[in-house]
Amino acid sequence: MNLPNRVFILFITSLIVLTLGAIELLPLLKVEPSLPVRPHTKTEIGTTSFPHQLHDAVGNTLIIASYPQRIVSHTLGTDEILLALCPISHIVALSAFSRDVRYSNVVDKARTIAGQTSDNVEHILSFNPDLILVASYSRVETVELLQSIGAPVFRFANFQSIADIKNNIKTIGYAIGEEQRAAVLIAQMERAIKIIRAGIPNNAVPPRIMSYTSDNYTAGSHTIFDSMVNIVGGINVVAEHGIAYHVKISEEQILAWQPDFIVTHAYQSKFAEARNQLLENPTIAASAAGKNGRIIVIDNRHFMSVSQYIVYGIKKLFDGLYPTH
Repeated sequence: MNLPNRVFILFITSLIVLTLGAIELLPLLKVEPSLPVRPHTKTEIGTTSFPHQLHDAVGNTLIIASYPQRIVSHTLGTDEILLALCPISHIVALSAFSRDVRYSNVVDKARTIAGQTSDNVEHILSFNPDLILVASYSRVETVELLQSIGAPVFRFANFQSIADIKNNIKTIGYAIGEEQRAAVLIAQMERAIKIIRAGIPNNAVPPRIMSYTSDNYTAGSHTIFDSMVNIVGGINVVAEHGIAYHVKISEEQILAWQPDFIVTHAYQSKFAEARNQLLENPTIAASAAGKNGRIIVIDNRHFMSVSQYIVYGIKKLFDGLYPTH
């Protein structure tokens, strides 16, 4: 390749990076794009002109007249997505969970934003928000009161699969006029997942897996955990028995189902404690997973994530199932 062609390719590559707002196509599982603060214009490449119209799961419509400049996020999932897509200067408040090291992947970034939300409507409105992001698990009375007074609130309702997470990222990108950044973030997730799946041994027998916590909860079909299991080539034994969503089960069902692996979650410093707690349970110790010590503990921040950080949980699950690959 001659020098002029090389120069041209470097120029085009630089132009693409600038157009995408300096988002790096980071390596596997590095989903923390660095987004410089910059003003928006209606002619900006890659965004559609406002107003934008959103429809939630129950038919409510929110019209966003212009680029949101004072965004309030009421949930950790929307905190994490916003901080990957949105200039920090446009965020006036995040959820209290954003600063909780046990659950948040964005503690350091969140600490740069002074505002923290609560369930108090007056407090939320005190930030003078032009967009409020809540979820189906937000306090119903708070959301309904905000809607009744015409506050610019949008409620996310779907958290049952990796596809739902990607769609929520896309929706937030559209709501704040950052469609290209959202598309790049989704592409990063898809690339990470593709790389993980490529590592599944060709001759591997699909491992039979179940999630379980000390308070007897597990996850069946229509859950993000079920999506994670499918991605890593496993069988969710709970879904296999016709159970959907997150439910409580009896310990005896673990013996009846005999999973090859049991997956749980804990705070980083509590991994060994969580693992030992399960193995000290006689029922679990007598199961196939317990006898072989096949207890996989995943960081709360990644196992419980409803944002792009779920890819870390998928990678941890993969590593636990296929430790030699």
